[in-house]
Amino acid sequence: MLGFRRFLPAANKTAAVLAGIGLVQVLTIAHSFSQSSNLRSLDELYKIRDRLIAQLENPGSPSPEPSFFSRLVPFTANSQETAIEDLQAVEVQILVEQRANDNFQQAVRLAARAVETGRQQDGSIESAQQTQFLWQKAIDNLAEIPQNSFLARLTAAKNQEYSDNLTAASARLQQAKSNLLGAFAQESGLSGKASIGVCNLSRHCVNLRGDVPPVSPASLIKVPVAVALMDKVEKEKINLNQPVFVNRSNFTEDASTRIVSPKNYPLQTLLEEMIDRSSNTATNQLIDYLGWDYINRSLANRNYQVTRVKSKLIGERIRPANLGIGPNRLTANELTEMMVQIYNGETPGAKLLVEILNQQYDRKLGFAALQGTQAQWLGEKTGENSLVLGTTLAMNVDGEAYIITVIDSGGRDPQIRQSISKIADYISKNPGF
Repeated sequence: MLGFRRFLPAANKTAAVLAGIGLVQVLTIAHSFSQSSNLRSLDELYKIRDRLIAQLENPGSPSPEPSFFSRLVPFTANSQETAIEDLQAVEVQILVEQRANDNFQQAVRLAARAVETGRQQDGSIESAQQTQFLWQKAIDNLAEIPQNSFLARLTAAKNQEYSDNLTAASARLQQAKSNLLGAFAQESGLSGKASIGVCNLSRHCVNLRGDVPPVSPASLIKVPVAVALMDKVEKEKINLNQPVFVNRSNFTEDASTRIVSPKNYPLQTLLEEMIDRSSNTATNQLIDYLGWDYINRSLANRNYQVTRVKSKLIGERIRPANLGIGPNRLTANELTEMMVQIYNGETPGAKLLVEILNQQYDRKLGFAALQGTQAQWLGEKTGENSLVLGTTLAMNVDGEAYIITVIDSGGRDPQIRQSISKIADYISKNPGF
């Protein structure tokens, strides 16, 4: 390379021209140069570079390659300038290929480590996370290889292979997390039918039977009713102070509500009483206000496949009129996603819903469970009847919000609380769960 230094003034002139063309075009030109010469390896590029340098050191010798830049750069160049241009293109392509090779080899090394880690997996979350991490890093290295590299075709094949392995590793990680929830449920004394959903607001989620509808959603179904109500309020520009008449036919027993019938109440009051004091009467009136079709169409439009409101709420003895056409349905996964949307501000009226959830009157489950943990309670909706007990709550751990939903058939307060405490403690010690 010492001899090449004599040509730096001319090379600098050409470099200025190349700078005017732009780096992306230079890379394209370099790629075209390699394609026009049918080059397939770094060794060939090194040989071409050596021959170009030899030509520059011996100006009378014939050019080893046809002039390429003369067809792309609009200025007249003598043979020496043309050789320098071609040398520039070769140097760019060499740089591309060297970096591509480095990234490819690093990806292969990471993949080998991922395979070895996968073989040694002990079923723990930590082991599964490490395997997933290594496959992802291998794919990230492949992504750094440009499409104009000699390695592009091999990279595409490896990327498919590694992506398949990443999918399998991610599934194993999810299973490990689900197994942990199962262990928490068993240690807490929950039944074998308990369902749990856990998500952060970035939708990194894990669940235990989260897609299995409980035998009844009880008062947890009031969250979907609230979501449908706020959807209507926003679309139709309804004032929340609008009075709504609570018909006597919608009355049923309530534990702590202040709603009586027949009487007018502002729409917002009925919403608040439905959520924070779990009023069955307010819920029944809001179902009539919205209509079955509107509620369920709204839920379907928000991509909830299972959650449907088909029945009014019943107290101990009194059945409201127009009771409905079937059982209410939801899953822990869909209810958790609903809460994620609310706390992400993705649901109409989300700010008001967050405020109402924070006013939850019944604090015997999630709120009590987080006492003594590092998690801060943000809001909650509980549900209970003779068949199920459950809650969905929002909490904050070190500045990150999480949603936890726990529903159990025939569940009891201590078991629900203990399961939530265990989940919150684990998240506090293992951020990103």
